[in-house]
Amino acid sequence: MSTTMLALTSGRDRWRSLVLAITIFLTVFLLAGTGLAQTAVKQAAEEPPKEEKAEPKKELPAGPLDEYDRGVPRTSIKGYFKAARNGDFERAAEYLDLRNLPRGLHESQGPQLARQLKVALDRSLWVDLELVSDKPEGYTDDGLPRYRDSVGRIKTPQKTVNVLLQRVPREDGVFIWKISNSTVAEIPLLYKHFGYAPFEEHLTDIFPDVQFLGWQLWQWAMFVIFVALAYVAALLPTWITGLLLRRRETQMSRQVAEFVTGPCRIALWFLLIWPAVQLIGPSATVRSIMRVGTLTTIALTWASLRLVDLLVGWWRERLRRKEHEEAIVLLRPARQAIKITIVLFAALMWLDNIGFRVSTLLAGLGVGGIAVALAAQDTIKNLLGSVMILADKPYQVGQRIVVKGHDGVVEEIGLRSTKMRLLTGHQTTIPNDEMARVDIENIGRRPHIRRLTNITVPYDTPLAKVEKAVKIIEDILENHEGMDPEFPPRVYFNEFNPDSLNIIMLYWYHPPDYWAFLAFNQRVNTQIMQEFEKEGINFAFPTTRTYLTQDDGQSLYFNLEDAAQVQAGGEVLEH
Repeated sequence: MSTTMLALTSGRDRWRSLVLAITIFLTVFLLAGTGLAQTAVKQAAEEPPKEEKAEPKKELPAGPLDEYDRGVPRTSIKGYFKAARNGDFERAAEYLDLRNLPRGLHESQGPQLARQLKVALDRSLWVDLELVSDKPEGYTDDGLPRYRDSVGRIKTPQKTVNVLLQRVPREDGVFIWKISNSTVAEIPLLYKHFGYAPFEEHLTDIFPDVQFLGWQLWQWAMFVIFVALAYVAALLPTWITGLLLRRRETQMSRQVAEFVTGPCRIALWFLLIWPAVQLIGPSATVRSIMRVGTLTTIALTWASLRLVDLLVGWWRERLRRKEHEEAIVLLRPARQAIKITIVLFAALMWLDNIGFRVSTLLAGLGVGGIAVALAAQDTIKNLLGSVMILADKPYQVGQRIVVKGHDGVVEEIGLRSTKMRLLTGHQTTIPNDEMARVDIENIGRRPHIRRLTNITVPYDTPLAKVEKAVKIIEDILENHEGMDPEFPPRVYFNEFNPDSLNIIMLYWYHPPDYWAFLAFNQRVNTQIMQEFEKEGINFAFPTTRTYLTQDDGQSLYFNLEDAAQVQAGGEVLEH
């Protein structure tokens, strides 16, 4: 029955992970298709923009009248892409400067060259039409000859190829813009590195010429197949590992199994998808999306968050086994702080990849953080005090302490304060910032309880009886209850008090059980009184002797009869 339940649980986890991953994947690519990702692609493309911001849209000047709308650079390159996307490569060839081509190339190869250039551009370069000049004279301040404009650069193992537009004369002498013959001469090299393989050429002939995000229909079909195969390849090892972990039937093993069958499976899936994308041959759009690392960022962030939960759970159990449960209170805010840090770091990394100025954002967060820190400095002090208390451990829950005049038992060590139950029954709360700074007397950690008391006898007690009194107390305390051999009792005739002879009695009681200590004290006191009574030894009590004298230094005479009469209410006659 347990095996069946594990299988069902694993099945649910597997499908839940699959649905989540597919949802993430489709969301990212749909966003890329709608334009949100296009902003990222523009910033992540290899060719840096000529201007920091795209020129605002405005009505394009007409330029020279031309059948193919080649009067300005922007409309010329736009017309080429439109014709190539429609599969009209005869028309697309009209946008290529086929003059003065090197040996091996001929004007008759125009449609083929137009198609090969389109494939190479789709796989290597994102062309932002907004950054191409919309003026008949093109850009005049870009460092190129006045008759040339740059569309971008493509890096190959041999060299970097500049994709250029060139202003050339038409048959009637009117100047128009075409893709320069120097770029056309490099099309075979570009197609060698970025073009279709023979097998891909065959698939292109079979499938309809439909494109999305720079990929042909056959490429999307292969991609879906590879995605499914990659998921199966990621599913098998993680499912087996999760099944073995769940058989241990411990909470930690179940958590590790969920981690393996969840984020680890998805991360492995994405890692296996990337080689498939490379095998198909990513377009510039797909490559830019991959370079942004959205899917990788999501997978790694999810895995990191789950790993934090796993580590916090393991640490909680470790603290509980070591009976440090008071420190568990710090795990919750620590986990949240770590998670927030991971999410912020991942978000900043992703924003940096898509071209946002993260330094400006960090500066704003820094100013805001300072403001928050100033407003919450007391809370931060108490939180740091909690960390110091739990790290230094001057006291723990359940221990009796004396602090700031309060004597009681610690009930709770929170993030802000420590709660104590006083011996009077009242509860008091002291901020942890103060608890970390003041002196604390931890009664709960004393190894023993010491009793130091003085037993007094009158001055008229003979020396023999004083010595007998000391011997009686020593005999009573010999090997007494709760005695540690390293702490034997001490009894001495040590002092002449103003009104008595003093015997000091000192002993230590182990373990420090206060109520057992009081009971033992009572038995000791009772035995001392009994033995002193047998020996006729009295206890001293405070006495006072008064000496009377006259002012003139003469002896003072006092008539007891007169005193008796005064006490009786009679009169005393003066003699």
